[in-house]
Amino acid sequence: MIETNTILTDEESRVAALHKLGLINTPADERFDRIVRLAKALFKTDIVLLTLVDEKTQFFKARLGTCLEGTARDISFCTHAISEKELLIVPDAMLDPRFADNPLVTKEPFIRFYAGAVIRTYAGYALGTLCLIDSAPRTLTEAEQGLLLDLAKSVENEFQLLYLKTLQAENQRLAWIAEQTANGVVYTNAGNEMVWCNSGFSKLSGYSQQEITGKTPIMLFAGPETNPVTIQKIQQLVRQHQPVDIDILYYNKYQKPFWVHVYAEPLYDERQQYTGYISINTDITDRVGKLVEMERLANLDTLTGLPNRRFFETKFAEHLARLSNHSAKHSALALFIIDLDGFKAVNDNHGHAAGDQVLTDLAKRLKNTIRDTEILARLGGDEFAVLVAVQHTDEVIGIAERIYQVTAQPQSITLQPGTDKQLMVTLDMSIGIALAPLHSATQAQLFELADQAMYQAKAAGLPFLLYQPTLKT
Repeated sequence: MIETNTILTDEESRVAALHKLGLINTPADERFDRIVRLAKALFKTDIVLLTLVDEKTQFFKARLGTCLEGTARDISFCTHAISEKELLIVPDAMLDPRFADNPLVTKEPFIRFYAGAVIRTYAGYALGTLCLIDSAPRTLTEAEQGLLLDLAKSVENEFQLLYLKTLQAENQRLAWIAEQTANGVVYTNAGNEMVWCNSGFSKLSGYSQQEITGKTPIMLFAGPETNPVTIQKIQQLVRQHQPVDIDILYYNKYQKPFWVHVYAEPLYDERQQYTGYISINTDITDRVGKLVEMERLANLDTLTGLPNRRFFETKFAEHLARLSNHSAKHSALALFIIDLDGFKAVNDNHGHAAGDQVLTDLAKRLKNTIRDTEILARLGGDEFAVLVAVQHTDEVIGIAERIYQVTAQPQSITLQPGTDKQLMVTLDMSIGIALAPLHSATQAQLFELADQAMYQAKAAGLPFLLYQPTLKT
């Protein structure tokens, strides 16, 4: 969790670093209570603690699920945890010789499960843990372990800010501390102009301290894809001298985009006059990239490569909302439900592999005929959908004809991979069309009406049919 991978074990210095933090026997702090509440909501354990381990005692800086304010260190699980690099997990304390006879196991609170993520200073000293405790055995998945470590990192950031705020008047020491972290640290003055940064920030942004001086972060780092809503939120928080805790897309000196998590606290002098901000900027480009890829895969039909129903319904809802708010540039939405005729026979006679080839080839044809402003998706099986924003309802017939033409040419499929054995497949399709707001303004009903029109077209032997209220059964 410490970017420098520094882990210091000198006990005397560790305890000194803990006391220097000034958090032992202090009132509850909402910053830490909030993290503990979030951990309890995420993991649903009996007890969640933020502990600080002294020479003889572990103090609970934040807690949920217990009235105790601390315990003796010699019976604490956290004493073992702070000897670990990052994480200690005890799935069942009764089966662990280190803890089986521990009074916290054999008596209240009858601990069976424990997971503690180590909290360290910027220099690498272990101060305590963010830990989960339960009276029933359990374990944590790899993803859950990552979440616990992320929450512990949030505590570390708070500790770093406490150090930085304590030493804000000692500029030389502030610079030394900031240089110990790989994260980018920036100081801005009361005018939100950058006046100092550490080498970690220079490495992250490509700018030297001289190059950033006198410029605001947004002025220097915002780019064409930076979300304006995020910019407005940051600017509002800065105007109100509120803490900033946000992810934003920045651009470095060479105009290469990178994502950062900005965690910033306002600074005040001894007269409580606002003097600026100290911020920690963490590069989260890889993490955001993984999230974007996960989101892309969640919205993708794996067989055809087209967007799936989840994606289609989300975009459909967005278009309907704009239409109802009169913010759309078009006057109507046309929903086309497409169902293949004869596809079941391909599966039955030649197997699902042949059917998959048919669907993949058809998806490519549909994609080639769909325009950039139109949304195409595979809803499932041999059913597809297209959403088109139109100015006039009479446009839909031409669009339906264009879509229908994808089945005009037979499809060639390989019956046995690695051979020349081919099969020419000729399919037909039935298309049902419903319009918003003419037929309905709700997504569910528009799907239902377009389905009705599609089945009526299929029964009548028509290639497509626009829903007509008089035809409703």
